[in-house]
Amino acid sequence: MNALSQEVAENTTTKNTKAERLETSKKIIAFQTAINAQHMTQQQAAALVGIPRSTLYHNLKRQEKIPLSNKTIEFFESPDGVEFLHCLLTGILLVMVQMGGCGLRLASLLLRHCHVDHFVASSYGSLQKQTVALEKIISEFGCEETERLSKGMSAKKISACVDETFHPSPCLVAIEPVSNFILVEEYSEKRDGASWESVMRKGVANLPIEIIQITGDEGSGLVNFAQKRLGVNHSSDIFHVQQDFTKATSAPLNSQLKQAENAYNASLLHYEEINTKKELYEKKDWPNLDAMKKQEEAELELNKAKEKLTERENRNKTVKAAKKALGEIYHPYDLETGEMQTEAMLSEKIEAQFTLIKQSAIDASLSGNSLKRIEKAHRVFPKLVSTLAFFWLSITAWITELKFTADQETIMREILIPAFYLHTVSKKATRSERKRQIKHNAEKLFSKLEKNKIWLALDDIERQKMLSVAEECSQLFQRSSSCVEGRNGYLSLRHHGLHKLSTRKLEVLKVLHNFWIKRTDHTTAAERFFGNKPKDLFAVLLQRLPYPPRPAEKRLRLVA
Repeated sequence: MNALSQEVAENTTTKNTKAERLETSKKIIAFQTAINAQHMTQQQAAALVGIPRSTLYHNLKRQEKIPLSNKTIEFFESPDGVEFLHCLLTGILLVMVQMGGCGLRLASLLLRHCHVDHFVASSYGSLQKQTVALEKIISEFGCEETERLSKGMSAKKISACVDETFHPSPCLVAIEPVSNFILVEEYSEKRDGASWESVMRKGVANLPIEIIQITGDEGSGLVNFAQKRLGVNHSSDIFHVQQDFTKATSAPLNSQLKQAENAYNASLLHYEEINTKKELYEKKDWPNLDAMKKQEEAELELNKAKEKLTERENRNKTVKAAKKALGEIYHPYDLETGEMQTEAMLSEKIEAQFTLIKQSAIDASLSGNSLKRIEKAHRVFPKLVSTLAFFWLSITAWITELKFTADQETIMREILIPAFYLHTVSKKATRSERKRQIKHNAEKLFSKLEKNKIWLALDDIERQKMLSVAEECSQLFQRSSSCVEGRNGYLSLRHHGLHKLSTRKLEVLKVLHNFWIKRTDHTTAAERFFGNKPKDLFAVLLQRLPYPPRPAEKRLRLVA
């Protein structure tokens, strides 16, 4: 048996699997080679290849109808071309449809405009079948990789940021904030403590983790879930405290400021008119006591309006500065010096800002509802202080457990942990100038190690251990659930586009977030959470997803 016959024999023994189209492509090429190179008849070549002659004839006739160049047709009908089409369609369905949410009709339109519809089925129905198969594989991949990676994962204690969104039924979402790994993303009939406990225990059942803190808003279900069902610290979201102050003061104070601006502009216009008339009388040398009196009255009215405007502008600035200061104050370390902030210090500072806000509201004679909302935000202050106390207790327990020396503990508390914390805060600052400033403060703390004799005397292993523990300790303080808020916004956007997010689609979006989307450092959330790289999702899809079917023959449409 010659080499060609041996290759054909191997091809004919291949089972009719998902790569059937690839095998068919190889057989067609072998058929054409047998005719051209070995001068066989079509019947002999078909028998050698092991494929019905009618099938070969049908494929050759179909190729003749494609309005593209012979080289293009030859490439897309070759095994390499089929592999390329498989890769292209898988990429379109994954990136454009699943991640981009552009819809199957747009994907179909793209395939038609690129003339790929001559080689792969591009109708809505065909793409839908491929999409369902792709989503099933993605869901299976998420389960498999979670199970595989969790086995090699080191046990650790984590915080979880939690919140709900509605589509319209409640969707409970929980994220580990350091890695941004989604622990739970599931629909539930209710959002009470029992529902949260049920979905959370199910979501982390096979993971070697211990949840020691829940960060979220003051919803009764979330508080009940954290404090009574899990028995852990509930860290109140500072954003919701600031938001309550904003809802209580922003609209009424801005309205008062607008009124003062309008009154000042009207007084200024009236004063200018009176002044113009007085100047006219003076030019004509007509003394007019009435005009002078009116000018004095207009000037007095203008001064009062200006004083009122200045007063309300200052009041607005005071309240805005106080709300902003809460975000700057609520940290375990001073952002300028890196010095430790005690519970008493924090309580005194935030109470001072509350006093400014409340006094401004009273001076502005805001409504009873506004004052109630201010008091509602104030009731969260003791929880902010207790979260800071929890942070210090957790750090003390962690450092004690690792049995560092007294000198090493000092380095951890006064240099490493605050330096890592400030470095993390610098990444989250909104203004570039503030980012640089906080980062510079962190670097100043790190630079102290260069002159620390205890640190310099340690070996590399001990240093690395202290650095690793310090970084983990700095991440224990979680004051915001913004990662979940952002995720909920994304889910709402996808729900709006699809009109409904099915359970299958929700699971797919969760897997893509955890195992596919990468940060600028090229790491996925799963890699950061588990400590090991997951498999390449796209490579798995190419391996498991069926090859795209050929397009059906165009049917003639009868015109009535």
